[in-house]
Amino acid sequence: MLSKNITESGIVQIGHGKLNNLIINSHTSGTVKVFDGTETGVVATTTLTSAGACAPANYGTSTLTSTGNSAASTHAVSVLTGDAIVTTNVMVIGTRTYTFVAELTGAADEILVGTTLTATLVNAKNAINATAGVGMLGVTYGFGTVVNTQVRAVASDATTLTVRGIVPGTSLNTVATTGTALRTVWEDTTLGGGTGASDAGITTGAATVTIGTTVYTQVDALSETYGAPAVAYQVLRGASEATYLANLKKAVNATGVAGTDYSTGTVAHPDIVGTTLTTTTLIVRTRTIGTAAQTTALNAIATTETMANTGWTGATMSGAVTTDAATFTLDTTTYTGVIVLAETLGLTAVPNQILWVTSEAVFLDNVKSTINLSGVMGTTYGTGTTAHPTVVATTNTDTTQVFNAKNTGTAGNSIATTETMANYAFTALVMGSGAGATGSVLIDTITFSVVATTGERFIDFGGLDVTRGIYVTVGGTANVTLGYDTY
Repeated sequence: MLSKNITESGIVQIGHGKLNNLIINSHTSGTVKVFDGTETGVVATTTLTSAGACAPANYGTSTLTSTGNSAASTHAVSVLTGDAIVTTNVMVIGTRTYTFVAELTGAADEILVGTTLTATLVNAKNAINATAGVGMLGVTYGFGTVVNTQVRAVASDATTLTVRGIVPGTSLNTVATTGTALRTVWEDTTLGGGTGASDAGITTGAATVTIGTTVYTQVDALSETYGAPAVAYQVLRGASEATYLANLKKAVNATGVAGTDYSTGTVAHPDIVGTTLTTTTLIVRTRTIGTAAQTTALNAIATTETMANTGWTGATMSGAVTTDAATFTLDTTTYTGVIVLAETLGLTAVPNQILWVTSEAVFLDNVKSTINLSGVMGTTYGTGTTAHPTVVATTNTDTTQVFNAKNTGTAGNSIATTETMANYAFTALVMGSGAGATGSVLIDTITFSVVATTGERFIDFGGLDVTRGIYVTVGGTANVTLGYDTY
């Protein structure tokens, strides 16, 4: 380790090295400041000043509110009652005629009469659904039998067989359901006739929510529940409006369980994300913020519905505020003031977003935290933000934020400082007042205590790296010894 006695300002060494320690031999009102450089220098600076409210960027929003029960679209349903079914009895569903036989001949749509009525009805259920498996095709119903394209058999017991339309709505209400008198008797002559246990399917027209061009249909049961092909963007109603709204949020975001909460094939909405949920409301937000032109398009996204006792805030999204008037730039890094961070909405985090919160004073506090990477990432500013490479935020008030270049010298005077925010302004378009060659403050001003006049002060710097050289400025009268290495 090298050492040098210092009594006045000057260069200690040039080039790479380490700063190890300082011994204060004596002083009178003495100070010492150490630079990583070859001369004393001044950092460039600027001030961002607020003269009033800015307009932080914001995501578009709308709220779907339930004030009572809506009506899910339902599947038409009917029940067949069997009574001592025997050979040659028939069961007709639409254009398909199923014939009960004592022995299968190989023809399609034959159903084997079982040893009990219960077994016969199970065979009928398997034939309608073309259920695969050992002991099914060619054993309990005929070869060539294919799945019914209009209904699925959903249940059977000792005397009854229940079928439902494979899609919700009214389109299957008129499907014929007939049979052999006394033996295979349906509740009505059509699937959704409405007599007894024959329930008509309720229209999808009064059970939809539309966001943009995507139409979500509320249903009493997902089509795929019956083994039918999945119909994308069906949303299961469940037991209440609260359950439906929760499932709708899952469908919009493609979270939850596809095939249970909403239909398989449903994908996350490309423009909208479901956010805050209560038992009566669902708030949705746009997935992006952007320029004025983009904001106009976001606010024009349709939000409509056909459900009873349910309504949106308006016919389109609203409240999206452009980023055009919400940015400031330091050097080559641009920061955007926002009302809410993207990640708070469940979206991918956006680095360099800064939360505005409640006032300009709080916003300026958050600006300082962002530049210096202090505060709480993901709460104060967007996750992925890094400390500014060339600028540090220093003195802060309710209306001003001072920025200094990290390096001393005139080079800092070219650091860009611009903004697009209303009622905000930098000192100039670039930082100013930087002086001297490029360097950096290694040890800021040390003011010696009175005890140091007797030579009782030792400061250990722990081997600070030096890249340009060591330059010391001495204030007052001081006699010190600097320990360092060079390489």
